[in-house]
Amino acid sequence: MNEPVRILLADDDVTALMLMTAALEAADFLTIRAEDGEQTLASFAQTPCDMVLLDVDMPGMDGFETCRRLRHLAGDELPIVMVTGMDDVDSIARAFEAGATDFISKPIHWNLIGHRIKYLWRTHLTRVDLQRANARNAAILSALPDTLLRLSDDGIVLDRLAGHHDQAHPGPGASVQGSLPEEVSRAYTEAIRKARAAGELQDIEYSLQEVDGPVRYFETRIVIIDDQETLCLIRDITRRKEADDEIHRLAYYDTLTGLANRQHLVDRLAGEIHRAQGSGSQLGVLFLDLDGFKQINDTLGHATGDILLKHASHRLRLGVRPTDTVSRPSTQHQNISLARLGGDEFTVIIPDMNHPEDALVAAHRIQELMQQPFFIAGREMVVTASIGIAVFPDDGEDADTLLKHADTAMYHAKFLGRNNAQFYSPSLTHEAMRRLNMESDLRRALEAQEFFLVYQPQVDLQTGKIHSVEALIRWRHPQQGLISPAEFIPLAEGNGLIVPIGEWVLRMACQDAARWQAMGLPLAMAVNLSPVQFRNGSLTRKVRDILEDTGLGAEFLELEITETTLMDESMTTLQTLHELQELGVKFSLDDFGTGYSSMSYLTRLPLHNLKVDRSFVHGLPHDAGSLAIIRAIISLSESMGFTVTAEGVENLEQVKILMQQCCHTLQGYYFSKPVAAEQIPDLLGQNWDFDRLS
Repeated sequence: MNEPVRILLADDDVTALMLMTAALEAADFLTIRAEDGEQTLASFAQTPCDMVLLDVDMPGMDGFETCRRLRHLAGDELPIVMVTGMDDVDSIARAFEAGATDFISKPIHWNLIGHRIKYLWRTHLTRVDLQRANARNAAILSALPDTLLRLSDDGIVLDRLAGHHDQAHPGPGASVQGSLPEEVSRAYTEAIRKARAAGELQDIEYSLQEVDGPVRYFETRIVIIDDQETLCLIRDITRRKEADDEIHRLAYYDTLTGLANRQHLVDRLAGEIHRAQGSGSQLGVLFLDLDGFKQINDTLGHATGDILLKHASHRLRLGVRPTDTVSRPSTQHQNISLARLGGDEFTVIIPDMNHPEDALVAAHRIQELMQQPFFIAGREMVVTASIGIAVFPDDGEDADTLLKHADTAMYHAKFLGRNNAQFYSPSLTHEAMRRLNMESDLRRALEAQEFFLVYQPQVDLQTGKIHSVEALIRWRHPQQGLISPAEFIPLAEGNGLIVPIGEWVLRMACQDAARWQAMGLPLAMAVNLSPVQFRNGSLTRKVRDILEDTGLGAEFLELEITETTLMDESMTTLQTLHELQELGVKFSLDDFGTGYSSMSYLTRLPLHNLKVDRSFVHGLPHDAGSLAIIRAIISLSESMGFTVTAEGVENLEQVKILMQQCCHTLQGYYFSKPVAAEQIPDLLGQNWDFDRLS
């Protein structure tokens, strides 16, 4: 672009307008802003622009009407792009009827919008170039047609009036039948017959293989001169065919993976539903999401994420039958249409199923393939797939309903721990609505003081006394009663509320610990931190402020972090860990043994304690595998100078085994369930005599 492209932005949402302006100006566009339809028309009349981005929903004159008027003022050349949150076909059709050139669906990926607009601008320039080329060709053709043949009634070329460099078609004295392939000459003969019978011109299209060259496409217009002669105007339309194929590819296939896109999927699914209705067969829709992809994408960058998506789409092709349709490659096989819905979401259509379980078999096949490590840029990456399954006709009789219900089932699979497949059921929709309402209630729960803390003692095996407690959050909902943290913590992490909630937990826990110390009870306090809190960037300052405000010494605070936090080896996370260590805060790695359990980060990061997950302790004393894992964790800890805490201890036999393995600290219902802060001082008088157990 020699001169900056001027883009008129119209949106009544000031925030969206500012973000769009920043994104486009960062991509070297010039922007003009308007906040409603009338202002848009006035700005366009006052300042010429090269492209218009219109929000559909604006007060007064909406985007459709504004687009209609702009098109009337500007003619057909101006690119007008509609920005819409409505992804239904009718809304998109309305946009094109109003004169829109293209549309962009919300939510907008601000990091990519500049590239998308550059692409649209290049497409516009290409379209303008093609239009001008056609105009020039038409002008030339009016004087000197591409190839102009005058034929006798028996197909002999009487004269070539233009197109003397055309080697594909016969010259004077040659016959159409003897020079062109049989199917092409038959098409000429039939078109000439129809033109004579109807008295109207006829068009035919055909392809010819050049000698030692590519296949070329031609369009011939046949006009009857008299009962003895015919005029054939021949145009090479190869470029137009290639452009049509490219437009089709861009419209129906994902540019990153080559899989079919959402529009292709919906069209194919609608066709398969119609066929299933006629045959009375069942149809399966699998909606799958890659677990852990966002973490990789955020940590290693979008370039690595894109490579991973390409590898995943290749795996997906391997995991489906030839007739399964995967949504997210352009493929020559008519029965396969592989498509990407966006991000890390894929969809598979399984036609002609005998039983719903056929879909589950396909889902398990995909999961097994996805669980194998990916190797990208020298790194080993592991992602899994959460899959939701909807079956036609039981779970829906149209494409939108089946996709929606498969999506709902996929989120249920994620809620159940990820890396599993779940069928849709009506109760899932109810559960999804309940979670949606819970998320809304979660936003006011902190202000309404509906959260409270309980504390579970941690017992030192050497002294037999409680030396620390773990703070655990609880939510007493005014209508639903107590809600499990397993339900609301993932929601809070997803919408960012975990940051203020986590700060509240830390402050309350430190206040209680400081109060116990003032009573002469110097207990250490263990507080769980979410990975989201580390990525926030202000964690060190908040911890320092809370310690100063409450008067609790940093040496009495232990922050429990997960392996997910440590996998994010970003500069922010590493810097935060070391800053907190310098304050005197200790770190404990929670649920060790259930995740990646990599030696590399254990040696690099400032840890002092490992917590054995309760799932291993629960298997004691009879599960030899669990015992072997616990023994290995304790041995590893000893070699690296860590202490070990075992959580979930429920009976005396488990205590004895963990003592024999030289575990340092025990936590669980055998000693005490989580209790209110007021009950902790009374528990400190207890003393467990572990010596007599040895």
